[in-house]
Order: sequence, then C-alpha cells, then structure tokens
Amino acid sequence: MGLFWIIMGVIGILASLTLIFFLALYLFESYKEYKQQKIDAAAFEKSLAESLAEPVKQGYDETILNDALKRLQQLVGLDALKAEVEELVKLIRYDIDEGQFDHRNAALHMVFLGNPGTGKTTVARIVADIYKGLGVLEKGHLVEADRTSLVGQYIGHTAQQTKSKIESAFGGLLFIDEAYNLVGRGNSDFGIEAIDTLLKMMEDSRGKFIVVVAGYDEEMLHFLASNPGLKSRFDKIFQFEDHGQEELWTVCLAQFAELGKKLEGDAENILKAYINHISSHRQAGFGNAREIRKIVNEVVKNQKLRLANMEKSKRTEELKSMILSADTAEFSEIEVKYKKQIGYKFANEEKA
Repeated sequence: MGLFWIIMGVIGILASLTLIFFLALYLFESYKEYKQQKIDAAAFEKSLAESLAEPVKQGYDETILNDALKRLQQLVGLDALKAEVEELVKLIRYDIDEGQFDHRNAALHMVFLGNPGTGKTTVARIVADIYKGLGVLEKGHLVEADRTSLVGQYIGHTAQQTKSKIESAFGGLLFIDEAYNLVGRGNSDFGIEAIDTLLKMMEDSRGKFIVVVAGYDEEMLHFLASNPGLKSRFDKIFQFEDHGQEELWTVCLAQFAELGKKLEGDAENILKAYINHISSHRQAGFGNAREIRKIVNEVVKNQKLRLANMEKSKRTEELKSMILSADTAEFSEIEVKYKKQIGYKFANEEKA
C-alpha cells in the first residue's frame, strides 16, 4: 500500500510539473506575440511619422490636368457637378499662380451624394488626376475603402488598420464608399474608432491626402451629423443626379460600343422601349448605369448563345459585332421582364 501511494504521489508531481511547463510555455508565447505587436506598432508609427515629415511636392502637369478635365466632360449628365469642379479648378489655379495656395489649409475633402451607378467612383478617379495635374497631390492615385477594410475585429486593431489604409493613400485620394456603414451600430462598434482615427489623421496630415466619402443622400447626411468633426472636415458636397431616359440610352449605346457591338434596328427599338420603362418606373436606390450594365451583359450573353449554335467558320466579324432582335427578345415583354429582373411592384399589386 505504501508503494502504491508513493507511485501515485510521483505521478501527481509529474502531472503538476507538466501542467506548469505548458502554462509557462503558453505565457512565454503570449509574451512573445505581445512584444512583436509592440515592435510592429512602433515600426508603423515610425514609418507614419517619416511619411508625414516628407514635404508635399507641387507642380503643374498640364497634360494630366487637361486629360482629366476632358474625361470629366465626356461623362454622361452631371452638368452641375462638372461646372462646380471646373470652378474649383480655376480657384485653385488662381491661388497657386498668386502664391496664395496653402495645401495644409485648402478646402479639398469632398462628399459625393447619389444613387448607385451615377459615376461617383469614376469622378473620384478623375478628381485624383485633376489634383495631381494641379500639383496638389504628388501621386494622384485612388485608394478605395469601405467598412471591411477599415474596421478590425478586436480592440486596437481598427486604429492600426485604418491608419495603414490611410497611409497607403498618401499622395493620392482615399475614396470611402458607403461611409455611413461606419456608424449606427451602437457606441461599442469599432466603426466609431475608425472615424476617430480618420479625423485625427485628416488633421495631423493635412495636405498629404484627400478624402472623398460617398453614398446615398439621406444616409450620408446622417453620417456627417454623427460626429461634430465630420461636417467641418468635408468642405465640398457634390450631388450626383440620377440619369434621365435619354442619358440612360446614351450610356447603353456607349457600353455596347465599348464591347464593339452595334444594334440592329428592331433590337434598338426593343431596348430603348425597355430602358424608357425602367426609367419611368424607377424606385429608390435605382442603379442607373449599373442597371444598364446588367441589360448589356444579358444581351451580349444571348448573342453568344445564338452564335454558339453556328459553325465557327461562319461566325464573321460582322456577325459577331451585330446585336439582333433575337438577342433582345426577352426585353420585349416589358412588364414581365422588369418585374422578374428588377423586382418592381406595380400599383394595386399585392406584395409577394
């Protein structure tokens, strides 16, 4: 019996020592990870400080500026916005010519309001090039961001993730689409931390980068009102109006032209009637050019399926470039197609 208890005691001691060993190993690995995080954070802060210390290089590039302004004018619609941007360019050029332009205090950050498919991202790219052409931005590149790329998964992660994304935009333009997704999820949501970090870096690194936030009208106005510092940081608000019927048709023809496609007479009539219908029956959040892209992609798919039934030797370049009425047939029954594709509910119709 005595031997048994001796053996059990030894086993107990060994088990305790093993437990202590693994606990010590776990604590050691946790400390190493914590130490590495501190090193990485210090390295990031040093890199950020060095970036902020670099002077902003300025200088005209007429080629880039004129090309950007030309691309702006070629966009469908947006007449009021085009006039506002050209006015802004004139004011900046005047201040630069007169030696009055201060890149650290210039009112350059923007808010883009509008539905999907109205050209907000496209205009953001053009604005980045305009600022590069004026010498306001050194690189003029566009960095796209949203909630997923700014908000981390745990405490402390969001600030570093947001800083990293912002630093990648130094010398260019940071475009935050659907920025309102950063707010409205409670005081404990990490989106608030992302906004606070953004505001601090907009202040600490003025002149280093431009911020454009974009989204639906009502949601974006709520976003700006959610933090006292937001509205004061964003100096320009641009409205992106929905495309009218003729503008949607112009967009449609342009998209087909980009793909090297031409519309046969009946095909053109069918699509024009359908586009006029979806334009006159549009609902909140109408996708504008995105809706047209869906239509164009569907028609081109139908054309490919039709041509796939032909022998390859008979598929001439002319046939491959022509859109026939057969390719647009599904759009001829306007109300049936619209209800199926868009989910539109006609008047006096019960919800499904």
